[in-house]
Amino acid sequence: MKKLLILLLSVLLFSIVGKSQELNSSNKMSIEVGFGYSTLSWEVESLAGNLQNDRNQFWVLPSFKLKYFIPLTAVDKPSVFQIAPFAGYNMSGGKSKTELNGYKDFFRFQSLEIGALPTISLKDKLQFYGGVKGQYIFSAKSKAFGSAVSQGNDGREWSTNDVDKFIKDFSFSVGAGMNYSINRLFLGIETWLGVTDLSEFQSMSIYENNYRLIFGYRIK
Repeated sequence: MKKLLILLLSVLLFSIVGKSQELNSSNKMSIEVGFGYSTLSWEVESLAGNLQNDRNQFWVLPSFKLKYFIPLTAVDKPSVFQIAPFAGYNMSGGKSKTELNGYKDFFRFQSLEIGALPTISLKDKLQFYGGVKGQYIFSAKSKAFGSAVSQGNDGREWSTNDVDKFIKDFSFSVGAGMNYSINRLFLGIETWLGVTDLSEFQSMSIYENNYRLIFGYRIK
């Protein structure tokens, strides 16, 4: 079902872009590079009750996307309403705190994302937007320092493992952001909140949130 939704979203976005090429010559495209703080809300059901083990320590991960702006109102007005389909690459995940016994871990996901952002542009300088995206997670890895049950630091070392088997391939997020343009350059911030449980196991729930600082360049 999720694969079908991704496919339908992709077809819809490309149809909008193709149709807009025929109707409006004022469309604009941008390249955006982001640096994000990503967290994982992590809860495990157990006989002793639900255990919360969030990965929410600060770290910075990159993202990249191409965005295509399609005006839906006249471009000569002070405020312009646009739809902005986009596609890109995102690295996300979460970093745990260091436990008393020295254990800590990282979860890093790599994904391709596609979405659409209804956007209000004020005098072609300030933009506010919100929307939805779907992403295909093609790589999920963990890196842990020792074992969570071991004591002391003797013999600890970093180990990397694939965790694709318990992370779902597809997920969805809702987001919002703003940016400010100076000529063709712009700076912005955006937030994406995961609405899909990433865990493949019923006894575990994992939700991803991402907060990004965006640097962009408008191509035309």
